[in-house]
Amino acid sequence: MTTKQFCIYVENKVGVAPTYEVTEAQIRHAIRVDTIRLDITVRRSDNLDSDRLKQADFFVGSGFDTAVIRRHGDNLRLVHCTSAGIEKYLPLDWLPPGAALTNSSGVHAEKGGTFGAMAVLMLNEGMPRHATNQRHHRWDSALSTGITGKTVLIYGFGSLGEAIAERLRPFGVYIVGVRRSGEPHPLADEMHPPGELRHLLPRVDFLVVSCPLTEATRSLFDEGLLSLLPKGSSLFNIARGPVVDNAALAAALRAGHLAGAIIDVFEHEPLPDTSPWWDVPNLLISPHISCDDAKGYIERCLAIFGANVERLCRGEALRNVVDSVQGY
Repeated sequence: MTTKQFCIYVENKVGVAPTYEVTEAQIRHAIRVDTIRLDITVRRSDNLDSDRLKQADFFVGSGFDTAVIRRHGDNLRLVHCTSAGIEKYLPLDWLPPGAALTNSSGVHAEKGGTFGAMAVLMLNEGMPRHATNQRHHRWDSALSTGITGKTVLIYGFGSLGEAIAERLRPFGVYIVGVRRSGEPHPLADEMHPPGELRHLLPRVDFLVVSCPLTEATRSLFDEGLLSLLPKGSSLFNIARGPVVDNAALAAALRAGHLAGAIIDVFEHEPLPDTSPWWDVPNLLISPHISCDDAKGYIERCLAIFGANVERLCRGEALRNVVDSVQGY
């Protein structure tokens, strides 16, 4: 068998937590094929080796500067992002001709699904209200009702939305899904295309936002759509901050139209200590930790990359290829 040699350039962003750092050993573990030899360069984003990048067949990183790829990545065949969100890389006019951008969509489902189910259960029990009362030293023993039979609308029924639905079903909720195709799914009691959203919101108890950030979804849940939710309903955003109009959500919480919200994502992160979000009533904030696992996260991301390298060698279609038209 002919042995193929590939040059791989890995960029770790300055200041990245150890959980997200990619090492040479991890790359070699992800590509364990006898007929593939690897020449691996690992650099930080403030220590570019342009000569090595020019020789590279594959690039692995996250939060990278596309201008660097445009200038030095002429030889690249594949750029793999160790995250799911790719909105910052659009449009893909920086990719070398014939190269593909792949992401790590799917690796977040296990942990994100559990977190999402937890968030809905917490919203049902009024935990954001209790947290607000605690800050104000206020004892409020208002009772909640059981979750069985209540309606959860999951906007974005990809791997993450599916995982949340799967973990919620044992609690007896009624699941309404929204995805681009609108095709039925075994984990949803109903499935609809995005165009029907306005007609669905008035009967929702819990809105779960788990869609990609695209031009079509940016600020989608604005004042108009949030006002269609029934008074006393709740929202959980596990997608991207800009999908929900923050000012409209804060207003709906302050006015008491929404009973509560849990947000894991914001447009600007980390959230500044001067942000008004910290003091919005009936809101729980988590610092973008819903989906990433403290153990094995990068290994799961690199499993996608390694499988694609092997598929490329076999002349097979790659997985997780980003579509610049769809935006994910």
